[in-house]
Amino acid sequence: MVKKTFRKVAVLMGGDSPEAAVSRRSGKAVLEALRFRGYEAVPMEAGPDLFLSLSRYSPDVCFLATHGGHGENGALQGCLEVLGIPYTGSGVLGSALGMSKSASRALFRQGGLDVPPTVTLEAGASPAPEDFPFPLPYMVKPESAGSSIGVARVDHARDLPDALAEAEKHSTRVLVEPFLEGREVQSGVLDGRYLGAIEIVPDSSEPFYTYASKYQAGKSRHIFPAPLASHVAARLEEATVRAFSLLELRGIARLDTLVLPDGRVVVLEINTLPGLTETSLVPEIARGCGLSFEDLVETILSSARLDAPAPTPVR
Repeated sequence: MVKKTFRKVAVLMGGDSPEAAVSRRSGKAVLEALRFRGYEAVPMEAGPDLFLSLSRYSPDVCFLATHGGHGENGALQGCLEVLGIPYTGSGVLGSALGMSKSASRALFRQGGLDVPPTVTLEAGASPAPEDFPFPLPYMVKPESAGSSIGVARVDHARDLPDALAEAEKHSTRVLVEPFLEGREVQSGVLDGRYLGAIEIVPDSSEPFYTYASKYQAGKSRHIFPAPLASHVAARLEEATVRAFSLLELRGIARLDTLVLPDGRVVVLEINTLPGLTETSLVPEIARGCGLSFEDLVETILSSARLDAPAPTPVR
């Protein structure tokens, strides 16, 4: 049992992100878990009226159940730093780096992790297949978005413009990378402690691990622990902890990887505020480690803090 250090908890959810609906589901689950454990917890929409809501309620801490957009890219974290309210998850810098696939991949590559060859395009670019140093098929992704929103597999050059246009709806920059045949394996880390890995097998009707695969029951099969050879499992654990450290993250995070047939672990991205819904992977990993959902939520809450000391009131 985690010792309670906070009494009044504001659970922040929703906001401006395409993932707002998923965020509200995470927030509802967190809210119920905290109330079950005896906390005074209230839901708050992370929208334009948030500051007013926070000033009226004056919470001891904010539990961030926000996904994507300003709720995950460091903007909300920066606002809470200014207000002097401790919050769960990573700080301003770690959140910003984690949300940017280009920035995080650069740091991962520099830190010795294996990442896909990546071309970053500004919105409005019109590349031809010969502009890429890898052949079709491609994966096209928004540079700063999650939940596979705006992601497309491109098998034919004629489909590339539409895929780019869709990705640009969710980010000012777009990533193009080769489609890699591999197993979808995701791993969790909590306050620097490796929790384990889970394999996702999408339904055969899905071209990859899509939004539907993630959030519609029956669209994917989860295998925990991921059935990996011992040397591959060790490689994945090392990569997970190193990625967490390279971005100076805290709290809970989930690393998305592909395990290739030759045993290579290719890092795709890290999620600094992973989903906490009934179909989310981190709670499933935690259960496999003996952590109930309530234990997981309370452990995340206990790690809440500020990057900088709370401001001293001006007299």
